[in-house]
Amino acid sequence: MTELPDALPADYDPAHVFRVVATPVAQGWGVWLRAADDSIIHSFGLGFPPGTAFHPDVLDVLGPLLNVQYRLAFHGPESWDELEDHFSAVVYEYTPR
Repeated sequence: MTELPDALPADYDPAHVFRVVATPVAQGWGVWLRAADDSIIHSFGLGFPPGTAFHPDVLDVLGPLLNVQYRLAFHGPESWDELEDHFSAVVYEYTPR
């Protein structure tokens, strides 16, 4: 990962995020935080070399980043579904201890 994601919107609330979607893009992986109505709450990119695998490479970075930066968590790697060209997981609000 070359840079940290963009700053969160001022009105960001992790309780409004229903799922996270990740898809490969030209410069790595794009990540979208989506609400229950599928609207985009926030998006950011992770700079990986082309062809970097989601499991385990991207997920090893994305999991902790979701915890610390976005206060979100998911129920393990098995909770990510692969749908055509992207991965998606239902998430929940997470409070680090």
